[in-house]
Amino acid sequence: MAHADATGYRTRPVTNSGGTTMAATIILENDQLRLVIAPAAGASVVALERRWAGAWLPILRPTPAADIEAGKSSAMASFVLAPFSNRIRDARFRFAGRTFALVPNTPEGHAIHGDVRKRPWTVVAQSAERLRCAFASRAHADIAFPVPYESSLEARLEADTAVLELALRNVGTTPMPAGLGHHPYFRRTLLDPGEQVALAATLAAVYEGLLPEGPPRALHPEEDFSRSRALPTHGFDNCFAGFAGHARMLWPGSGIGLDLSADPVFSHAILFTPPDQPFFAFEPVSHVNDGFNLMARGIAGTGVVVLAPGEGLTGRISFRIGPA
Repeated sequence: MAHADATGYRTRPVTNSGGTTMAATIILENDQLRLVIAPAAGASVVALERRWAGAWLPILRPTPAADIEAGKSSAMASFVLAPFSNRIRDARFRFAGRTFALVPNTPEGHAIHGDVRKRPWTVVAQSAERLRCAFASRAHADIAFPVPYESSLEARLEADTAVLELALRNVGTTPMPAGLGHHPYFRRTLLDPGEQVALAATLAAVYEGLLPEGPPRALHPEEDFSRSRALPTHGFDNCFAGFAGHARMLWPGSGIGLDLSADPVFSHAILFTPPDQPFFAFEPVSHVNDGFNLMARGIAGTGVVVLAPGEGLTGRISFRIGPA
Protein backbone atom coordinates (compact mmCIF):
# COMPACT_ATOMS: atom_id res chain seq x y z
CA MET A 1 0.00 0.00 0.00
CA ALA A 2 1.22 3.52 -0.78
CA HIS A 3 2.35 5.72 2.10
CA ALA A 4 4.47 8.79 2.70
CA ASP A 5 7.50 8.82 4.99
CA ALA A 6 8.49 11.79 7.16
CA THR A 7 9.72 13.69 4.11
CA GLY A 8 6.40 13.43 2.31
CA TYR A 9 7.84 11.50 -0.64
CA ARG A 10 5.87 8.51 -1.87
CA THR A 11 7.42 5.21 -0.91
CA ARG A 12 4.93 2.74 -2.40
CA PRO A 13 6.80 -0.38 -3.50
CA VAL A 14 6.71 -0.88 -7.27
CA THR A 15 7.53 -3.90 -9.41
CA ASN A 16 9.62 -3.44 -12.53
CA SER A 17 9.27 -5.37 -15.78
CA GLY A 18 11.62 -8.06 -14.53
CA GLY A 19 9.44 -8.78 -11.51
CA THR A 20 11.75 -7.07 -9.01
CA THR A 21 10.11 -5.02 -6.27
CA MET A 22 11.74 -1.74 -5.30
CA ALA A 23 10.88 1.48 -3.49
CA ALA A 24 9.22 4.16 -5.59
CA THR A 25 11.77 6.65 -4.22
CA ILE A 26 15.13 6.34 -2.52
CA ILE A 27 16.32 9.20 -0.31
CA LEU A 28 19.99 10.15 0.04
CA GLU A 29 20.62 12.61 2.84
CA ASN A 30 23.36 14.30 4.84
CA ASP A 31 23.27 17.34 7.09
CA GLN A 32 23.21 19.75 4.12
CA LEU A 33 21.53 18.04 1.17
CA ARG A 34 18.71 15.69 0.35
CA LEU A 35 18.56 13.96 -3.04
CA VAL A 36 15.57 11.78 -3.95
CA ILE A 37 15.76 9.28 -6.84
CA ALA A 38 13.03 7.19 -8.48
CA PRO A 39 14.77 4.05 -9.85
CA ALA A 40 11.56 2.67 -11.35
CA ALA A 41 11.00 5.93 -13.30
CA GLY A 42 14.22 6.11 -15.27
CA ALA A 43 16.40 6.72 -12.20
CA SER A 44 15.03 10.26 -12.38
CA VAL A 45 15.65 12.87 -9.70
CA VAL A 46 12.48 13.55 -7.76
CA ALA A 47 14.00 16.30 -5.60
CA LEU A 48 17.23 18.07 -4.73
CA GLU A 49 16.95 20.12 -1.54
CA ARG A 50 19.33 22.19 0.60
CA ARG A 51 18.92 22.54 4.35
CA TRP A 52 18.45 26.25 4.90
CA ALA A 53 17.42 28.05 8.10
CA GLY A 54 16.48 24.72 9.68
CA ALA A 55 14.22 23.49 6.86
CA TRP A 56 14.57 21.65 3.56
CA LEU A 57 14.46 24.05 0.60
CA PRO A 58 13.81 22.62 -2.90
CA ILE A 59 16.40 23.86 -5.42
CA LEU A 60 15.24 21.88 -8.44
CA ARG A 61 11.62 21.92 -9.58
CA PRO A 62 9.56 19.92 -7.05
CA THR A 63 7.78 16.86 -8.39
CA PRO A 64 4.01 16.72 -7.74
CA ALA A 65 2.98 13.81 -5.55
CA ALA A 66 0.68 12.39 -8.23
CA ASP A 67 3.56 12.32 -10.75
CA ILE A 68 5.81 10.56 -8.25
CA GLU A 69 3.08 8.00 -7.71
CA ALA A 70 2.58 7.58 -11.47
CA GLY A 71 6.33 7.42 -12.19
CA LYS A 72 6.04 10.30 -14.67
CA SER A 73 9.68 11.10 -15.32
CA SER A 74 8.99 14.06 -17.61
CA ALA A 75 7.41 15.89 -14.65
CA MET A 76 10.30 15.23 -12.29
CA ALA A 77 13.12 17.49 -11.17
CA SER A 78 15.65 15.97 -13.57
CA PHE A 79 15.95 12.95 -15.83
CA VAL A 80 18.65 11.02 -17.67
CA LEU A 81 19.22 11.29 -21.44
CA ALA A 82 20.68 8.21 -23.19
CA PRO A 83 21.70 6.85 -25.66
CA PHE A 84 21.13 10.28 -27.25
CA SER A 85 20.09 13.76 -26.22
CA ASN A 86 17.18 15.90 -27.37
CA ARG A 87 15.59 15.33 -30.80
CA ILE A 88 16.28 12.94 -33.66
CA ARG A 89 14.51 14.31 -36.73
CA ASP A 90 11.56 12.16 -37.86
CA ALA A 91 12.76 9.46 -35.43
CA ARG A 92 15.25 8.24 -38.06
CA PHE A 93 19.01 8.54 -38.39
CA ARG A 94 21.76 7.61 -40.79
CA PHE A 95 24.84 5.75 -39.59
CA ALA A 96 27.45 3.69 -41.42
CA GLY A 97 25.53 3.99 -44.66
CA ARG A 98 22.24 2.71 -43.29
CA THR A 99 19.02 4.30 -42.05
CA PHE A 100 17.65 3.28 -38.67
CA ALA A 101 14.14 3.95 -37.35
CA LEU A 102 13.40 4.86 -33.74
CA VAL A 103 10.04 5.18 -32.00
CA PRO A 104 8.58 8.69 -32.42
CA ASN A 105 7.43 10.29 -29.18
CA THR A 106 6.63 13.90 -30.07
CA PRO A 107 3.52 15.30 -31.83
CA GLU A 108 5.78 16.18 -34.78
CA GLY A 109 6.99 12.59 -35.13
CA HIS A 110 10.50 13.05 -33.76
CA ALA A 111 12.27 10.92 -31.15
CA ILE A 112 13.27 12.95 -28.11
CA HIS A 113 15.35 12.55 -24.94
CA GLY A 114 16.69 9.04 -25.51
CA ASP A 115 15.00 5.85 -24.38
CA VAL A 116 15.80 5.27 -20.71
CA ARG A 117 13.94 8.00 -18.81
CA LYS A 118 10.57 6.21 -18.76
CA ARG A 119 11.91 2.74 -18.01
CA PRO A 120 12.77 1.01 -14.72
CA TRP A 121 16.38 0.84 -13.60
CA THR A 122 17.79 -1.74 -11.21
CA VAL A 123 19.29 -0.72 -7.87
CA VAL A 124 22.81 -2.15 -7.70
CA ALA A 125 24.11 -0.57 -4.49
CA GLN A 126 22.70 1.77 -1.86
CA SER A 127 23.85 3.55 1.29
CA ALA A 128 22.81 6.68 3.18
CA GLU A 129 24.62 9.02 0.78
CA ARG A 130 25.16 6.93 -2.35
CA LEU A 131 23.00 5.07 -4.88
CA ARG A 132 23.97 3.14 -7.99
CA CYS A 133 21.41 2.07 -10.60
CA ALA A 134 21.82 0.14 -13.84
CA PHE A 135 19.92 -0.27 -17.09
CA ALA A 136 20.22 -2.85 -19.89
CA SER A 137 18.45 -2.29 -23.20
CA ARG A 138 18.30 -6.04 -23.88
CA ALA A 139 15.77 -6.35 -21.05
CA HIS A 140 13.23 -4.36 -23.08
CA ALA A 141 11.94 -5.91 -26.28
CA ASP A 142 10.39 -2.65 -27.52
CA ILE A 143 13.62 -0.64 -27.66
CA ALA A 144 14.24 0.21 -31.30
CA PHE A 145 17.86 1.36 -31.02
CA PRO A 146 19.88 -0.81 -33.41
CA VAL A 147 22.74 -1.69 -31.02
CA PRO A 148 22.25 -3.04 -27.48
CA TYR A 149 23.63 -0.84 -24.73
CA GLU A 150 23.91 -0.64 -20.98
CA SER A 151 23.89 2.40 -18.74
CA SER A 152 24.56 3.16 -15.11
CA LEU A 153 23.96 6.13 -12.85
CA GLU A 154 25.72 6.76 -9.57
CA ALA A 155 24.23 9.47 -7.37
CA ARG A 156 26.09 10.57 -4.26
CA LEU A 157 26.32 13.39 -1.73
CA GLU A 158 29.62 15.01 -0.80
CA ALA A 159 29.01 17.65 1.89
CA ASP A 160 27.28 20.54 0.06
CA THR A 161 27.59 18.90 -3.37
CA ALA A 162 25.35 16.39 -5.17
CA VAL A 163 27.11 14.34 -7.84
CA LEU A 164 25.56 12.39 -10.73
CA GLU A 165 27.88 10.12 -12.73
CA LEU A 166 26.35 8.65 -15.87
CA ALA A 167 27.86 5.90 -18.04
CA LEU A 168 26.86 4.34 -21.35
CA ARG A 169 28.41 1.23 -22.93
CA ASN A 170 28.08 -0.52 -26.28
CA VAL A 171 27.41 -4.18 -25.50
CA GLY A 172 26.70 -5.14 -29.10
CA THR A 173 28.91 -6.44 -31.89
CA THR A 174 28.88 -3.35 -34.15
CA PRO A 175 29.77 0.33 -33.60
CA MET A 176 27.07 2.69 -32.39
CA PRO A 177 26.63 6.48 -32.32
CA ALA A 178 26.18 7.59 -28.74
CA GLY A 179 25.37 10.49 -26.50
CA LEU A 180 24.21 11.25 -23.00
CA GLY A 181 23.06 14.10 -20.82
CA HIS A 182 20.94 15.36 -17.96
CA HIS A 183 17.75 17.45 -17.99
CA PRO A 184 17.53 19.33 -14.66
CA TYR A 185 14.83 21.93 -14.03
CA PHE A 186 15.79 24.75 -11.66
CA ARG A 187 13.37 26.95 -9.73
CA ARG A 188 13.21 30.59 -10.83
CA THR A 189 12.68 31.82 -7.27
CA LEU A 190 13.53 30.27 -3.91
CA LEU A 191 12.84 32.26 -0.72
CA ASP A 192 12.09 35.60 -2.38
CA PRO A 193 9.13 35.45 -4.80
CA GLY A 194 10.23 38.74 -6.38
CA GLU A 195 13.79 37.76 -7.22
CA GLN A 196 15.14 37.14 -10.71
CA VAL A 197 17.51 34.19 -10.96
CA ALA A 198 20.80 35.05 -12.66
CA LEU A 199 22.85 32.74 -14.89
CA ALA A 200 26.53 32.76 -15.80
CA ALA A 201 27.98 30.18 -18.21
CA THR A 202 30.67 30.15 -20.86
CA LEU A 203 29.04 29.09 -24.12
CA ALA A 204 30.96 29.54 -27.36
CA ALA A 205 28.27 29.41 -30.06
CA VAL A 206 24.63 28.49 -30.65
CA TYR A 207 22.72 26.35 -33.14
CA GLU A 208 19.72 27.66 -35.06
CA GLY A 209 16.40 26.04 -34.24
CA LEU A 210 15.33 22.91 -32.43
CA LEU A 211 16.57 20.78 -35.34
CA PRO A 212 19.70 22.51 -36.70
CA GLU A 213 20.65 22.18 -40.35
CA GLY A 214 24.31 23.10 -39.96
CA PRO A 215 27.10 24.14 -37.60
CA PRO A 216 26.62 26.68 -34.80
CA ARG A 217 26.85 30.42 -35.32
CA ALA A 218 28.30 33.21 -33.21
CA LEU A 219 26.30 34.35 -30.20
CA HIS A 220 24.05 37.37 -30.30
CA PRO A 221 24.38 39.66 -27.26
CA GLU A 222 21.19 38.34 -25.69
CA GLU A 223 22.63 34.78 -25.91
CA ASP A 224 25.88 35.64 -24.14
CA PHE A 225 25.94 34.58 -20.48
CA SER A 226 29.70 34.89 -19.98
CA ARG A 227 28.87 37.49 -17.32
CA SER A 228 26.12 36.80 -14.80
CA ARG A 229 22.80 38.37 -15.71
CA ALA A 230 19.14 37.91 -14.98
CA LEU A 231 17.60 35.06 -16.90
CA PRO A 232 14.82 36.12 -19.31
CA THR A 233 11.37 34.82 -18.52
CA HIS A 234 11.04 33.23 -21.96
CA GLY A 235 12.61 33.02 -25.37
CA PHE A 236 15.17 30.24 -25.10
CA ASP A 237 15.03 26.66 -26.29
CA ASN A 238 18.51 26.57 -27.74
CA CYS A 239 21.43 24.18 -27.92
CA PHE A 240 24.81 25.85 -27.33
CA ALA A 241 28.20 24.52 -28.43
CA GLY A 242 31.43 25.00 -26.54
CA PHE A 243 30.08 24.66 -23.01
CA ALA A 244 33.13 25.17 -20.79
CA GLY A 245 31.84 22.89 -18.04
CA HIS A 246 30.70 25.40 -15.42
CA ALA A 247 27.52 27.35 -14.87
CA ARG A 248 26.47 29.41 -11.88
CA MET A 249 22.92 30.17 -10.84
CA LEU A 250 22.33 32.94 -8.31
CA TRP A 251 19.10 33.67 -6.46
CA PRO A 252 19.95 37.20 -5.24
CA GLY A 253 16.97 37.81 -2.97
CA SER A 254 17.48 34.46 -1.23
CA GLY A 255 21.25 34.78 -0.96
CA ILE A 256 21.79 31.30 -2.43
CA GLY A 257 24.05 30.19 -5.26
CA LEU A 258 24.51 26.95 -7.19
CA ASP A 259 27.62 25.93 -9.10
CA LEU A 260 27.03 23.31 -11.79
CA SER A 261 30.20 21.55 -12.92
CA ALA A 262 30.34 19.08 -15.81
CA ASP A 263 33.03 16.82 -17.27
CA PRO A 264 34.37 17.71 -20.74
CA VAL A 265 32.20 15.06 -22.40
CA PHE A 266 29.33 17.48 -21.84
CA SER A 267 30.55 19.84 -24.53
CA HIS A 268 27.07 21.20 -25.27
CA ALA A 269 24.30 22.68 -23.15
CA ILE A 270 20.63 23.42 -23.71
CA LEU A 271 18.90 26.43 -22.17
CA PHE A 272 15.11 26.18 -21.98
CA THR A 273 13.07 29.03 -20.50
CA PRO A 274 9.37 28.23 -20.96
CA PRO A 275 7.10 31.26 -20.60
CA ASP A 276 4.80 31.58 -17.60
CA GLN A 277 6.51 28.74 -15.74
CA PRO A 278 8.26 28.94 -12.34
CA PHE A 279 11.25 26.92 -13.63
CA PHE A 280 13.88 26.76 -16.36
CA ALA A 281 16.21 24.04 -17.62
CA PHE A 282 19.96 24.16 -18.10
CA GLU A 283 20.94 20.79 -19.55
CA PRO A 284 24.55 19.56 -19.84
CA VAL A 285 24.61 17.25 -22.88
CA SER A 286 27.28 15.61 -24.98
CA HIS A 287 26.00 16.52 -28.43
CA VAL A 288 23.81 18.81 -30.47
CA ASN A 289 20.14 18.14 -31.25
CA ASP A 290 19.83 15.67 -34.15
CA GLY A 291 23.55 15.08 -33.81
CA PHE A 292 23.47 11.62 -35.37
CA ASN A 293 22.10 12.98 -38.64
CA LEU A 294 24.34 16.05 -38.65
CA MET A 295 27.38 13.80 -38.17
CA ALA A 296 26.20 11.60 -41.07
CA ARG A 297 26.09 14.71 -43.24
CA GLY A 298 29.69 15.56 -42.39
CA ILE A 299 28.99 18.44 -39.97
CA ALA A 300 31.98 18.76 -37.61
CA GLY A 301 31.84 19.29 -33.86
CA THR A 302 28.49 17.62 -33.19
CA GLY A 303 29.77 15.99 -30.01
CA VAL A 304 28.46 12.57 -31.07
CA VAL A 305 30.79 9.74 -30.05
CA VAL A 306 31.04 6.47 -31.99
CA LEU A 307 31.52 3.60 -29.55
CA ALA A 308 33.15 0.41 -30.75
CA PRO A 309 31.86 -2.86 -29.27
CA GLY A 310 32.77 -2.89 -25.59
CA GLU A 311 33.61 0.82 -25.45
CA GLY A 312 31.92 3.22 -23.07
CA LEU A 313 31.25 6.88 -22.42
CA THR A 314 31.17 8.37 -18.93
CA GLY A 315 30.40 11.85 -17.65
CA ARG A 316 29.91 13.43 -14.26
CA ILE A 317 27.98 16.55 -13.28
CA SER A 318 27.75 18.10 -9.82
CA PHE A 319 25.61 20.68 -8.05
CA ARG A 320 27.31 22.64 -5.25
CA ILE A 321 24.75 24.66 -3.31
CA GLY A 322 25.51 27.27 -0.67
CA PRO A 323 25.47 30.94 0.28
CA ALA A 324 25.75 33.38 -2.62
